[in-house]
Amino acid sequence: MKKSIFTTLLILFSINSHAFLVTTYKSTSLDYNRPTRILVTGAGDDLGTQFQFVAHAKAFKYNQQYPNEQIVLISASEPNIDNILELKGRDFNFQLENKSSFNGSTFLDEAVKFTQIASIDIFSHSSAQYGIHLDGKAHRLTLNTKNVDRLKGHFIKDAYAFIHGCNGGFNLAPFLSNAWEIPVAGAMTSTNFQRLHSDGHFYLTEDGFFPNTDWAKTNNLSFNNPMKCSDDMCLRLKSDNNAYTGFWGEYGDGGLSFYKFFCAKNSESDCTRVMAKSLLSFVGKSNINLKSNLQEYKKSLFDFLCPISAKRDLRGECERNLENSLVTGDQTYNPFTKTQIECDFNSCEAEIQCVHFLSINKPGSCKLINKFEGKSTTLVREFKAYLEGYKQLND
Repeated sequence: MKKSIFTTLLILFSINSHAFLVTTYKSTSLDYNRPTRILVTGAGDDLGTQFQFVAHAKAFKYNQQYPNEQIVLISASEPNIDNILELKGRDFNFQLENKSSFNGSTFLDEAVKFTQIASIDIFSHSSAQYGIHLDGKAHRLTLNTKNVDRLKGHFIKDAYAFIHGCNGGFNLAPFLSNAWEIPVAGAMTSTNFQRLHSDGHFYLTEDGFFPNTDWAKTNNLSFNNPMKCSDDMCLRLKSDNNAYTGFWGEYGDGGLSFYKFFCAKNSESDCTRVMAKSLLSFVGKSNINLKSNLQEYKKSLFDFLCPISAKRDLRGECERNLENSLVTGDQTYNPFTKTQIECDFNSCEAEIQCVHFLSINKPGSCKLINKFEGKSTTLVREFKAYLEGYKQLND
């Protein structure tokens, strides 16, 4: 009886599922054999089309950095709008519509058509328990998605994947890194939208997390040329600086304030180089490329790794401590509001534990168990890894 109830719930979710679209950015043709950056946006639900907004900014950045590469968006078809028309207004040209449910298997069916994948960026709701919600909680890319490793071998040199949703780093990012044999980054807490302010910083858009409502109207920082904020160019997703508290429970025992990279099957040298190269497409306070000097690169790296506060100079404190770590050797700095968990390129010494109900994880019951004793060194080691990778970019 318990299983039948759960099955009925999944069927109900399936009835409400929608098709998904495949589009190409600033191109009218689709070439499965061309080097390709794949962007994925899951159903926005309460967030509307904001995942598509940040994907648009990322696509623009990729097009600026790699003008000879193809950029493809695989997107959940949002209800109650003409999504094809909306995406066309953002230079995404319609290629095909798949009427199947948008889940891990159908995503992989599309992705394996591409023979030279340079990167995969996924903007979606997600959870440590059930992976990436591509079209609602019933249609996901998870640890249990069958034959995830069939995408292995479809990546070019220095390829990577990025899970931009909440808590994607705890389980799924290391799992995908192992299956795809590429570096994969994910969040170790909730993620949220940040918007560019007139003071030149990106802040959370929730009350209390920005200094005032004088938001920037133009982004003069992130791209080769000034871009209007009304064209999605002032919005990004970034890890929160507090432990996750939400639908699944409270992870008060720790987290990280940045997206953590995992490199299960890659050498440390390859891992750090790919990490460094991935930063070139970060929508941040500076516009860097392969020719940028170390100070310019660090400016973008600080923006990526360090949290920010509208109430004190937390960003400046973080920058100074990371710089000092290169001199003192002290690797224990932690700007996170809770305990920093200990992670290497394979896994983290932490576990999410939940109460089970009807064979599923009970919402609200999950907790993070920090298994590391002592002061974590994760942030400083990640900082140094990016700098090691930078050296390779300029060799």
